[in-house]
Amino acid sequence: MSKSILFQFNDAVTLAGEQITGCCYVRIPQDMPKVQIVLTFETKEYSKVLEKKQIPYDESNPQMIPDKLIEKAKQVQITLDSPLKQPKYTQKKYELNGNLLFRVFRHYGTHDSFIYTQELYNGSVKAGDYKFNFIVPTQFNMPSSFYYKSADGQKQGKCGYMITLKIDSTEEARTVMMESTDVYLNGRFKESEQFRQLEGNIVHFLCLNSGAVELSVRLKTNKFFPGDKISVDYSVDNTRSQRPVNRIEVRVIHKLIFIDNDEVERVIEDQVVVSQNWDGLLAGQSKDRIVSLLELPKELKASLKTNTIKNQYFFQLEAIVDSFLTWLSVPVICQIPIHIQEQQMLQKVNLDGWKLVSNLNVSVNEFSNVSVQQSYIP
Repeated sequence: MSKSILFQFNDAVTLAGEQITGCCYVRIPQDMPKVQIVLTFETKEYSKVLEKKQIPYDESNPQMIPDKLIEKAKQVQITLDSPLKQPKYTQKKYELNGNLLFRVFRHYGTHDSFIYTQELYNGSVKAGDYKFNFIVPTQFNMPSSFYYKSADGQKQGKCGYMITLKIDSTEEARTVMMESTDVYLNGRFKESEQFRQLEGNIVHFLCLNSGAVELSVRLKTNKFFPGDKISVDYSVDNTRSQRPVNRIEVRVIHKLIFIDNDEVERVIEDQVVVSQNWDGLLAGQSKDRIVSLLELPKELKASLKTNTIKNQYFFQLEAIVDSFLTWLSVPVICQIPIHIQEQQMLQKVNLDGWKLVSNLNVSVNEFSNVSVQQSYIP
């Protein structure tokens, strides 16, 4: 059965500070003498880390821990909802796994939501199909949309945005219809930071008087979508060195940090998400303005930095000069922060069976940015 409320957006992703524009299609099944149609826009941001610590427990002496505090399930129940809405009595404090007893700790980082409400219509309405156009403002400091859940389900983070359309019967004081959908934003960052961060240069003097290696790198941009190819323009000067550069390693590092309400930073991910090896060069040689490509993985999540979540990416170019002794190996590294943007496909709504006409049989109060289309269901 098709839904009675459908959403259509003009853009799959909106830049923070710009307006979310689109329309919603509403099928009213029967005449209603008095209704209020309201559109809300809200944000939800939180991080959650579950930590289990083993505690002393004697199975032959259950009085050590009251039975009512022990849940004999094998796994901790994980919820995808905001921690603000979770009743405390549903949260597991202890877990008994075989003969081992664990205390379960939860570390939350939460942030107050921004809520915007717009009344689309207030009055009587006849049965039919309606189309409401809407324009929703966003704030310039809003971060990109983000969602993460670890494989074991014990680490979760979200920065989400949602639009909800609700139809209330004012006479009966009840909600007749309601539907919500996710919307996606891309955060902004200062253009001055982009130009400052595009280049990297380092001169590293090798030990044992073996000379110096100079490495420099430049990117055309440091804003990318998942799956993009990074064009890397780099130079290596080994003319003052007595040792060869064995290889050039290029990599992108992903670092995800959750910050709880006590401002404790917990590292969730710190790993290389993609890497390649490029040819090195002999002592006394140089490579100038070599252009190569590095393809980003398609599953990367958007960069953001908030009070509860830091999701960051760093591009690294390393000239590796090996030594006879491993501990004398010299890394020569240039590092540039890069920004991954949110990417979504624009979804099309299926209006089969919907017969919208241009008859404006209802008013829309004083909202000049809202238009209504209505047709009668035969």
